[in-house]
Amino acid sequence: MADQTTNDDGGSSRATASPAGPSTDVPPLSQDALFDALASRRSRYILHNLRSEDTPVTLDTIVDTVAAWEMDKSIDLVSDEHRRNVLMSLQHTQLPKLAMAGLVQYDEERSLIDKGIHADQADAYLDIAVARDDAVPTPE
Repeated sequence: MADQTTNDDGGSSRATASPAGPSTDVPPLSQDALFDALASRRSRYILHNLRSEDTPVTLDTIVDTVAAWEMDKSIDLVSDEHRRNVLMSLQHTQLPKLAMAGLVQYDEERSLIDKGIHADQADAYLDIAVARDDAVPTPE
């Protein structure tokens, strides 16, 4: 489901696959839906990266981070081809799926990703997954 908003300049912006408007009474995400969304390592990497951010993150930044963690090397050493593969996967699979679950807010037009209304429900599972993944840096 997509939301239509109006920009400050009067134009419209479409936020793709995000739940309709913020709500103070948000039902919890089902455990099956949460596990389904977290089944992909790339999805877990996206959510882990967003946890440390206070503002929306650009798609390019997320792609670079996911590609580097996936290859377990510095982004400077990741091939452009691998970055393109990650970009296509995130745009067409992981981000829409996470947005539909309310775990992220994905604005396709502005290429921005932010935490969704259900993001905090994934924290305990992400802590376990990150602790078991040597490629993902953890705070000291």
